[in-house]
Amino acid sequence: MAAKVEHSVFDGTTGRSDHGGRRTHIIQILRDTREPLTVDQIAERVGIHVNTARFHLESLVDAGLATREAQSRATPGRPKVGYLGTLPNQTHERAQGYRLLAEILTTAIAQSGAESGEWMYRVGAEWGRYLTTRLAPFEEIDESEIAGRLVDKLDALWFAPELQADDPTRLVLHNCPFMQAARRFPGIVCQLHAGMINGSLEEMRSGQRLTKICPQVADHYCEGHLGPVDEHLEQVPIEAPWLNAEDGSAA
Repeated sequence: MAAKVEHSVFDGTTGRSDHGGRRTHIIQILRDTREPLTVDQIAERVGIHVNTARFHLESLVDAGLATREAQSRATPGRPKVGYLGTLPNQTHERAQGYRLLAEILTTAIAQSGAESGEWMYRVGAEWGRYLTTRLAPFEEIDESEIAGRLVDKLDALWFAPELQADDPTRLVLHNCPFMQAARRFPGIVCQLHAGMINGSLEEMRSGQRLTKICPQVADHYCEGHLGPVDEHLEQVPIEAPWLNAEDGSAA
């Protein structure tokens, strides 16, 4: 039997929810809520035990992905603790440095020419294949398992993914780890992400590919369409009326 090599990406997520990993789901709830939430509120919304919710929340605080603050109360007693979320690209100094680096590199790539999006798609495809566990010779898995593995992989990379069984199948991304750079140059960053997705699907011998990207349909919300393709893709069409076709920047 051929040995499998696992190229894992650790980010602290565990389990599954409607948007992927449980901690990704929790940080999504915290980010979308203006007021701090208590442990009890998180446990109720996610559908987990209070102690489990407290464990995940404290782990997110330790990772710099959430903040903790004491809430004032009108009656005597120990104040309750509330939690607020931060994003991986908006938190402590190290993450800010990575965000700045991503913006600098994206700007430089965008200036390199009209084919920069196609080049980034190829780079993404190479990384998508690398980050995906290679199947054994003659091993086959069905499309539902492939979809589950793809969602797990994207969740580990903090995209908070969700598959919606429409026609065509929609891959919804509730978070972009590189939102600032993607807002300026979606034709560059989105092609990189599309290449990663399709490279991963290719590595798993899927008959499906990401065939279209609709970036920033709403705040922190992008989506793509999955379907069969008959030819090799050089890049994926981006459906965004504000996109500058010359350099992949926002018009």
